[in-house]
Amino acid sequence: MNKENLLNLISDTDEKAFEQFIGSNESKVVIDSSFKSIEYDYSWISKIEDTLVYLDNIIRNPKRFIMQEEEIVPVEKAKKISQETIKHLAQHTDLIQDVDEDGTITPSKVLNVNKEESFDMYENRFIISLLNNLNYFFQLRKEVTKSGSFANKKRVMRYTGKTKIENDEVNITVDLEASSSEDLSGVSGGGNIEERLAKIEMVVSDFLKTPFCKELANALPVKSPIRKTNTILKNPNFQKALELWEFIEQYDVKDKKEVDSQDQKVDDLETKKYLDSSFFMNYVILNLYDKKKIKKERIINKYALRKLMDEFLASNRQYSLKDFKKLLIEEFKQAQKKEEKTDKEIIKKFEHLIKEYKKNKQKALDNLR
Repeated sequence: MNKENLLNLISDTDEKAFEQFIGSNESKVVIDSSFKSIEYDYSWISKIEDTLVYLDNIIRNPKRFIMQEEEIVPVEKAKKISQETIKHLAQHTDLIQDVDEDGTITPSKVLNVNKEESFDMYENRFIISLLNNLNYFFQLRKEVTKSGSFANKKRVMRYTGKTKIENDEVNITVDLEASSSEDLSGVSGGGNIEERLAKIEMVVSDFLKTPFCKELANALPVKSPIRKTNTILKNPNFQKALELWEFIEQYDVKDKKEVDSQDQKVDDLETKKYLDSSFFMNYVILNLYDKKKIKKERIINKYALRKLMDEFLASNRQYSLKDFKKLLIEEFKQAQKKEEKTDKEIIKKFEHLIKEYKKNKQKALDNLR
């Protein structure tokens, strides 16, 4: 049924039938609506993303210092004779065992110096501590916000009606539910949240697998307050690292905004009025498919005819009952003739189509032979 059919159905409906139907109707409507939203703050994602490049610069070019170990060992165990060894022997002549005539000196013991590069310095321990804190913070925030920010809206309506028209007792129950959901995760920071989180997790994981981080895995962790060394204060990479440290430390995890509201309306007059009218239209439509009622007295047609008669007589009061019957019979016969003529034309067209089909089919069979 298109819009035009529906409008015709409404316009053909007798107002008296409508008034009788609505006047006897005992109806009730209950509308429940609920709204729930949860929105998380994702500013921490942007902060981490902005700092990763600076952490990468530090890890690719970490600061080193030379760690030197000095030990007095028997000369045969000395691994390398360095300038420090000779200088120490000159200052400790008691370690000289013998001096040959040609001036060759044979020491009993010498200073053995071992030099090794090490990452174990305060600035580097600050970075490894920051990475561990960052990893913990990231996993915690990821778990807390895994549901994502969203807004859900749900509306439920229940309408019941009971009425009587002529010999019909009519009942109706309508349960209607509408729900909508909106993803709010992409509102803050832009981009796909899941993709951004996956990238951060991958980069931080790669950082922790580098030789720099592995060597410092068991180093003494750094705690607040951070010591403001020259490197941390003046190096741009370490400055950004310090900003991230302070951001994580001061971050308020109570960033979730939750709204949960419910509302109920019972017998809202405006809504009830529309639903009562809809109840009547459903009854009219039901009668359109009631074959027994269509043969005897289809209500919509009876009321439409009554409406037509009222409108005709209102503007043609000079007509008697006899004249009206005569006019009605003549119009009915004309309509029948028109219908019969239309049927004959349709049958004639079908016969022509069948004839053409058989003719073309025969030609096709002849060509195949």
